[in-house]
Amino acid sequence: MKLVIDTNRFFAAFIKNSISRAILLSTRFEFYAPVEILEEFEKYKDYLLTKSKIDVFAFETLYRSLLEPIYLISLKKYEKSLENAIKIMKDIDIKDAPFLAIGLALDLDGIWSDDKHFLDQNELKTFSTSNLLIYLK
Repeated sequence: MKLVIDTNRFFAAFIKNSISRAILLSTRFEFYAPVEILEEFEKYKDYLLTKSKIDVFAFETLYRSLLEPIYLISLKKYEKSLENAIKIMKDIDIKDAPFLAIGLALDLDGIWSDDKHFLDQNELKTFSTSNLLIYLK
């Protein structure tokens, strides 16, 4: 299954060894995200380090292992879908338009997000963590 990964699901995988981490590291999924997820990570890196309660070396190792299964997508690859995604997401949460645009541009199966606002759009199927856990079983 090919999915866009929402930033919050990526961040959740850092905080503890959880279902989110197991899903992200599962070979049953392919994950895609805008390359800007790296900027967002840098913005919250200290917070994630504190919440994860692991040392800096372990955190950096974890970062590399969690980033490895994610295909980072540049704007050039989804810019043709971005205008449509912005129209769809403008009254929902416009900052999530790039995630929707990637899913549309690459014809992905859906988006992995626990943000309920993704359910307010009908262009891309939304999979919650619990949905993907069922899929793993």
